[in-house]
Amino acid sequence: LRWVGPGGEELERLRLDPDAFCAWSAPGNATGGLVYGHYGRPQDLAQLRARGVSAQGHLMLLRLGRGTPAQKVAAAAGAGAVGVLLYPDPQDMAGPGGGPGLRGDTAVTVHVHDGAGDPFSRGFPSFTGHAPPGPVPGVPPIPAHPISANTAMKLLRYGQDPPKS
Repeated sequence: LRWVGPGGEELERLRLDPDAFCAWSAPGNATGGLVYGHYGRPQDLAQLRARGVSAQGHLMLLRLGRGTPAQKVAAAAGAGAVGVLLYPDPQDMAGPGGGPGLRGDTAVTVHVHDGAGDPFSRGFPSFTGHAPPGPVPGVPPIPAHPISANTAMKLLRYGQDPPKS
């Protein structure tokens, strides 16, 4: 994940967990500003619109929980976002005894398919080994990637105070 300055120069490169991924995410790279969308629920996106904040052409930073990752990424796509970064807030991921269940440097693997099983063959077995033409049903059209809470907090801080080159 690269933090790029207004002139296109790389200011910092943030490390991503190479083992965490979003299964069924649309392939590709997404570039744009960053919009924090809380949990990505309809009411969260409505609050952004009410404040005059648009996701159009931007990446959305969304917390996991209170809805499926598939719903969050689809809602972000519907709001015009070009990509989504998903992070688990340790406060939302309680462990034994109510303590934090995840460390802040943990990114989790999720899937963004709205359903179960193979989205290429909903309700029937896939015999040909080839996907049918057209968009994959139940899969949002924009890329998504998981990040850690620590990386999310760094991005949020950058929004207020970008790194110095």
